[in-house]
Amino acid sequence: MELKLMMQMLRKRLWFLIVFVAVCTAGAGLYSKFMMTPEYEAQSTLIVNKMSADRNGAQSLDINEINSNIMLINSYKVIISSASIMDKVVSRFPEIKETSADLSERIKVVTTQNSQVITLKIRDVSYSHAMQIVNAVSQVFKEEIPQIMKIDNITILDKAKPEPDPVPVSPNVKLNVVITFIASLMIAIGIAFLLDYLDDTVKTEQDVEKYLDLTTLGAIRKMRRKDLKTRSSAKIKKQVGENYAQLSQ
Repeated sequence: MELKLMMQMLRKRLWFLIVFVAVCTAGAGLYSKFMMTPEYEAQSTLIVNKMSADRNGAQSLDINEINSNIMLINSYKVIISSASIMDKVVSRFPEIKETSADLSERIKVVTTQNSQVITLKIRDVSYSHAMQIVNAVSQVFKEEIPQIMKIDNITILDKAKPEPDPVPVSPNVKLNVVITFIASLMIAIGIAFLLDYLDDTVKTEQDVEKYLDLTTLGAIRKMRRKDLKTRSSAKIKKQVGENYAQLSQ
């Protein structure tokens, strides 16, 4: 029964729901498409790996070395974003025109559990600028880590490469539209329920029986100006017809 009443309330304000959701969704789509500045993401990949040499001088993998490298990754994540690394990036690459504080906030270090790979990501309104920054950070980190940790186990696996037609990662127009649609629909339903809750007027026979506990004896139809004009015209025509009939007699 409650669900039926809720559906009736929503049906009464169906046009409000449709218009509200349509306007909000269209506005979000247009704003995301034409007003928001697109951002591009560039990334560089590092690998933490140092192989030990056997008695013959050949390089070999050591499981203990691998585990040690994995354990060092958490420390490397902090070191990459540190002022020590960023200050050197700014001094060695003045063409990027960034401060060390901005770089520390914007650089994103991504790692996977039990993996020796570190991915550096950065977003910017220009893909070429983002590429320049992330490659600079990777290069400086690789060169500075032997002095900081006294171990040379960083290798640049992949650098960010130029792209003739980069695809922006933000804004995500489709995602924004879907989120706005869901949010606006929930807000519109809430407003509809609130308006119905605040509306204490009696509109139908069912309302009379429900709220006043009385039986409806009759109902007066709502009159419109159009109805009054129609009835007035019919009355005039009737009177003219009567007069014509009297003259004919």
